[in-house]
Amino acid sequence: MDTVPRIVFCASSDITFPCLDYLQSNPAVHLCGILTQPSRAKGRGQVVSLNVVGQWARQHSVPFYPADRMDEATLQWVSDLSPDAVLVMAFGHILPQRFLSIPPLGTWNLHVSLLPKYRGASPIQTALLNGDRETGVTFMRLVPKLDAGPYLLQETVSIEPQDTSITLGEKLAHKSAEVLAKTLPMLSPSVNCIPQVDSQATFCKKISKADGALDFNQPAVILERQIRAFQPWPGSYFFKDGIRYKVLQAHLADATTRCVSGTFIVNAQRTALTIATADGYLAIDRIQKACERPMPIVDFLRGHPQF
Repeated sequence: MDTVPRIVFCASSDITFPCLDYLQSNPAVHLCGILTQPSRAKGRGQVVSLNVVGQWARQHSVPFYPADRMDEATLQWVSDLSPDAVLVMAFGHILPQRFLSIPPLGTWNLHVSLLPKYRGASPIQTALLNGDRETGVTFMRLVPKLDAGPYLLQETVSIEPQDTSITLGEKLAHKSAEVLAKTLPMLSPSVNCIPQVDSQATFCKKISKADGALDFNQPAVILERQIRAFQPWPGSYFFKDGIRYKVLQAHLADATTRCVSGTFIVNAQRTALTIATADGYLAIDRIQKACERPMPIVDFLRGHPQF
């Protein structure tokens, strides 16, 4: 293009910060507006606060619009900005065809999986839950069907054995900015994209708070993956004597005797807590009792002699 392209970015999560920083600092584009989720009441006090992307927009003096839904007012706000392209990442709204048709260079999505694998809301958590060795970022044209559009570029990211949703999310966030830097100059009305093979598509669900419950009738390897996948939310937890305990870190362990699933084993020195599962044993490294601070298991057992 002969002029600097105008970009509207739709986002609601801090995973988008590297992309936003890139757009804001790049003189070859103009970040003219941000569409984000509205302020929500959070916490025990139900304090209404602006989400992290809205805070970023305010700090960087970028116009933003808190979209509760894709209504006429939202569509008009975006249309009035006359964007050449719209970028979407971790936004949380389904976009209608009328929205997709606004920018002449198209509406594009940065999706943190190697599509058509893991279409849907939880690709990071699902990759960890399934024990994948790699995932990646797909830059795709948005279509009305969920995460089904043709893609312009994919790049992979390795998953290390110790990765959590936090650490893997950070890697994918920075990879997304790298992908964005490569693809933005390629955008044109006639750019060629690679169609997805729908028959190879897999899907991932929206994670709920209830998904964090640890089921010791599952194998230990599955539970260890869950603990890493569900950081920081919804967390992984179990109940003992009616009290909730959140497991923040754990590893697979060996045991010399076979115990019934759900048996809690504290060693003689009270320095380790191991839980029997349907297949294998899970050793707890960090734990948090309800209404208490997180602590290493050694400190926890020292302060809870009844456990």
